[in-house]
Amino acid sequence: MSAPRFKVDPLSEAFVRLIDIMFALTITQGFVIYRDLILNPVLSLEVATLVLVYATIFLSWIGYHTSISRYPYNKSSWSRCRLFLDIVILLLYAHLVFGVQNLQKVLLGLATVFIIYVINGMARIREWRDGKVSKPFLSFLFATAFLVEWYILESFHTVSYLSWILVFVGLALLIVYRIVRAKLGYPALLVVGVDVDGVLGEQVLPALERIKAKGKGKDLSKSDITDWNFRIENTNISKEIEEYLLDPTFIIEMPVVSGSTSAMQILYKSYHVVVATNRPLETQKSTIDWLKKHFKFHEFANTREVGKDKLGLDILIDDNLDNVKMFASSGGQALLFSQPWNQNVEDREFEEMIRTKKIIRCENWEDVLKSLSLSKDRKGN
Repeated sequence: MSAPRFKVDPLSEAFVRLIDIMFALTITQGFVIYRDLILNPVLSLEVATLVLVYATIFLSWIGYHTSISRYPYNKSSWSRCRLFLDIVILLLYAHLVFGVQNLQKVLLGLATVFIIYVINGMARIREWRDGKVSKPFLSFLFATAFLVEWYILESFHTVSYLSWILVFVGLALLIVYRIVRAKLGYPALLVVGVDVDGVLGEQVLPALERIKAKGKGKDLSKSDITDWNFRIENTNISKEIEEYLLDPTFIIEMPVVSGSTSAMQILYKSYHVVVATNRPLETQKSTIDWLKKHFKFHEFANTREVGKDKLGLDILIDDNLDNVKMFASSGGQALLFSQPWNQNVEDREFEEMIRTKKIIRCENWEDVLKSLSLSKDRKGN
């Protein structure tokens, strides 16, 4: 995968317009069918059921736009599945409009709608790889409630006043569902990209050990590596690490940067975390295995094919000066994770970015968490 799944599909707005048209057609068709009831309203079970159906459609339309504004359709197959389910829900709404004369069918239809909400929510979670984007358990509870209503009416339909009670209970359920759903919220996913080497993984120390084992750089320590192309006899540190990364053992045994494991757990709960690395593609399996062993994250992206500034990230945590400068120049918030090779920078552009807080230097993971908290406030989430 060269880019995160949350990358928005350019056709997302067109799909939303399609859904809006279907909502509008369903509503207006009902106006045509029930013209006489609308023009000459009378207190009847059919009118009450029609109100129940229209309340469902209008509240659903509002809820749809609330969620789609936060979680637009993206380029994944799960997104296509979600679009298909949204269309199925609209077809069910049309069926409800056409069948308001039969309360039992309406209640069963509402239960079916909420069951599809459950499936749709699970698809959205799979699509975004983040449990914060949906609450399928809530839809399941209300699907069960409407099924209970349907069963009661099916079993005791001879009771004259029961239908009226169930219609009002149904309306109450719809309102309560929307209130609870709004309380649970639709959190805006602030997408945080996290580099691997030098930020999550301590690659220089084990590399120096291997270099020393070959009889080179015996007196070198990590603090000596003040440049990523630091010369070591007839090679440099960058080339050596690139070679060692092709050894799965080097990756699997790589120590983690102090504080990174617990910090990533905190980020995982509040943000959408994408681990982004420029490691060779051949290392991907070993890298992901190592990451899963030590960290919580939502997605993985290899940036050999696409730059980190092209991933759709809001914030990037990286120790590479060029990466953070490019990311900050593209309008993102960049956190430079301090390492010996990104100190003593003589660069006016970089200094200006530091001054304007487009780039924030972080000495450790504690600083990262503090800076991200500030960034979240600025984002307004």
